[in-house]
Amino acid sequence: MIPRFEKRVKAFAIDISALMIAVIIAALGLQNVTLKVVIVVVVYILVNIVPNFFSRGQTFGKRIQKIKIVNDDGSDISVWKAILRELVKTALSLVTFGLYSVIAYFFLSEKTVSKTIHDYIFKTKAIDLETQKNRNNDDYLGKTESMKKRGFWWKKY
Repeated sequence: MIPRFEKRVKAFAIDISALMIAVIIAALGLQNVTLKVVIVVVVYILVNIVPNFFSRGQTFGKRIQKIKIVNDDGSDISVWKAILRELVKTALSLVTFGLYSVIAYFFLSEKTVSKTIHDYIFKTKAIDLETQKNRNNDDYLGKTESMKKRGFWWKKY
């Protein structure tokens, strides 16, 4: 199943949030430039690289959103390919001052396959690990309390 655009963006936001917290703490709390760089690199490795050794194709954000990166044929991605994919994605984002991330997500299509530019480069795709039935049950969380009391929680608006 193809993950929705929102799930991909949320997974990316979760991953980048931990890194941004480390950047803010390092920038505001430390004077030593070398120590700042070391802290940011270590947090990046812990958030984006290390999780691939435990569950291939899933960073913390992807794991929380229940999506996974696999090869185009649906087979599991190798650890090194997943790591290289993350490094290229990050490098392109840094070199373009974040513009790459915005442009890459404009390429997402939910109709046939969920692929960004780096997915085309590495011949990978994202898959949704949740079933359609579980996805529909999430609607309850997005409704207001008054809608739930009136029984409108199950309708799409």
